[in-house]
Amino acid sequence: MSIGSPSYFEVQTASRRYPVVVGAGVLARLPDELAAVGLRGRLWLIADEAVYARYGASIETTLRAAGHEVQSRTLPPGEASKTLGQAEALYDWLLAGRVERRDAILAVGGGVVGDLAGFVAATILRGIAFVQVPTTLLAQVDASIGGKVAVDHPRGKNLIGAFHQPSLVLADTATLATLPPRELAAGWAEVIKTGVILDGALFEALERDAEALLALAPGPTEAAICRCMELKAQVVGEDEREGDRRAILNYGHTVGHGIEAATGYGRYLHGEAVAIGLGAAAHIAVGMGLLGPEIAARQTALVARFGLPTRASGVDRAALRAAMERDKKAQAGRLAWVLPTRLGAAEVRRDVPDALVDSALDAVLDDPR
Repeated sequence: MSIGSPSYFEVQTASRRYPVVVGAGVLARLPDELAAVGLRGRLWLIADEAVYARYGASIETTLRAAGHEVQSRTLPPGEASKTLGQAEALYDWLLAGRVERRDAILAVGGGVVGDLAGFVAATILRGIAFVQVPTTLLAQVDASIGGKVAVDHPRGKNLIGAFHQPSLVLADTATLATLPPRELAAGWAEVIKTGVILDGALFEALERDAEALLALAPGPTEAAICRCMELKAQVVGEDEREGDRRAILNYGHTVGHGIEAATGYGRYLHGEAVAIGLGAAAHIAVGMGLLGPEIAARQTALVARFGLPTRASGVDRAALRAAMERDKKAQAGRLAWVLPTRLGAAEVRRDVPDALVDSALDAVLDDPR
């Protein structure tokens, strides 16, 4: 990939094929890319308040100049907005504006906006088109690909949702330069996760190029983002609805989602909670003899190098275990654990002893039982 030139590839699933466009400055190409996928109806732009303040007016101007009618709606930033209440408010807005099935929703922002706007698109009028315009690293490398859309419930994260593939994903890497350092760091957790379970060479590139990536050097950064997106696209193409293969993308998420739920979705960003969850899952993999301890140590070092937490504090263990047990991937009361077996490979196990789970939580939680 040459710096400054957008990269294109396709996601091919059983239900839909759609393009992914990645590169610095590609937001200016949005009208052309919408036309290429046949979206010519009204556009309903949904963004959080901070993202809209930075990009909303510019996107609206570009789209209107190309002949689109655009309506916009903002949300408070953060996971607390990913609720049925916010979805209902969006339904009211869309229905009051007489949304039609040929219209499309534009989700502009991070994973919260993409999940919520996609959920609304999947359910309004039994489903309309939507476009992912991810502006955070986490959303670009993970949440924007694959069509998993949802809202949270007080009992757990993403428990109410659907599979609804976007019509287009357009990721402008220039937006990453405006992210707060903590939010940028949170995105690297998903990149590290991808390297551990799917691509050892990517993991080694993260180790080698960490300083350049932390500085958002264009070449290494765009290469890492594209590689993650391509890998996720491959997995989603093999298993759109998370029946088998796609489950490995949940590495670190069993404990990570539990931490988010147990702390009220406010203390830890999603990527921070996942980073802690990676450590717990690697601890279990080592304990079961699946992974060498040296690989787990390299993972921990890389997580810390990218400014992510390796331990959590102030987490109520009973609430964490309860949230984990409500995990939507549990079967017959047994949790599904994604466990690495070497760099670039992982398997799903449901035979993890409870004592080893307790040991893993001891390894990543600062507070006594």
